[in-house]
Amino acid sequence: MENRPNPRLFPDVQNGNSLVNATSSSFSDNETCVPLKEPFIHVVSVVPALVVIENLVILLAIVLYRSKLKHSNVYRYVASALVANLITSALGFYHFINYYYGIESSHPNQWWAFRKGMTLALSLVLCGNIGLMIYGIEDSTYIVGRVSVQTPEQSTRLDPNFRRRKANALICLVWALPTIYGLLAMTDWNCTILCSCTLSYKSGKYLCPAGKCSHIYTPMSKSYLLVVVILWALESTGLLFLLCRSFHNIRGRVDANSESVGSQISIRRALAKYRASHHTVTILFLLFVLCTAPIMGLFLIDFIQSEAHFSHFLVNCITPLPLIYCVVSPILITKKLSGVRSALLMVMTFSWIRPQSNGAKGGEKRNPKTTESTDPTTI
Repeated sequence: MENRPNPRLFPDVQNGNSLVNATSSSFSDNETCVPLKEPFIHVVSVVPALVVIENLVILLAIVLYRSKLKHSNVYRYVASALVANLITSALGFYHFINYYYGIESSHPNQWWAFRKGMTLALSLVLCGNIGLMIYGIEDSTYIVGRVSVQTPEQSTRLDPNFRRRKANALICLVWALPTIYGLLAMTDWNCTILCSCTLSYKSGKYLCPAGKCSHIYTPMSKSYLLVVVILWALESTGLLFLLCRSFHNIRGRVDANSESVGSQISIRRALAKYRASHHTVTILFLLFVLCTAPIMGLFLIDFIQSEAHFSHFLVNCITPLPLIYCVVSPILITKKLSGVRSALLMVMTFSWIRPQSNGAKGGEKRNPKTTESTDPTTI
């Protein structure tokens, strides 16, 4: 029976009940590098394909519904998170299909390294987008809790154009840094020149030699994986701090001075909705950590221990976890944010292609004054 590696979103491991020994690998020039023609690949590849469709539909709904969401920058951050989910799932789908059909060249190249490096870097983008949503909620809370007398600095902060530019800049920053990290995979900071195959060997032998090269995430070096573990830990710690600080700041808004009792009551009601929003992003944060911490732990063990042994069953249970986050997060966002629900309903009923009614004239757009369409905190 052939012993061949299974394709996964992250690691490349051996089949069967054997253990992966990171120190024992022997290469032969006579080995044949071939696609992994296993029927289960087609079945497994359906999962990331469905995740792509799920995130694409919700993203399309937000884009088509954007005129009614323009007063909330929170939805810009939500759209960025959906794009990250979409790209992560698309790369996972391509990873499986390439293993089965051998779309790419079997000879190691820089594109192979970039594809694997960028897939890994997207975990940092997913984490950063959670931070953006936390910040967006806190920033919107400032608008709710603002005092009547505004300083010039506060007036600038309330300016919609300024807040929109700031949101775009933060989104670019969250995407730029991990992308640079992914591009670094195309440098000498990988094992591309040391590897001999991008698909699989019939004998089940490793694609890259032992030493500085990782066997659970080819063709990356162990030091490359250590850096992403450190960055992941720093981002996760930063998110935890941001969550605690933001929740504390929102609680402080309740004590803000108001001109009237009615205004104070209005602020308290709005802040109750923001607390519900914080509950949502807290769940997203915990889900992200649970889905990514196991694979980061494997990378860390692979770096620390020169003789690392990984159970095939354990690795194959851990590696699909990031896709679970990409599946659950858009469902949770849609459930909790009424604006996303309204946008999705509009797309499903094809109301976005219907002519406007109720007195709209000359192409004039109607701006509904309902709280649900403009308030990101209507949960």
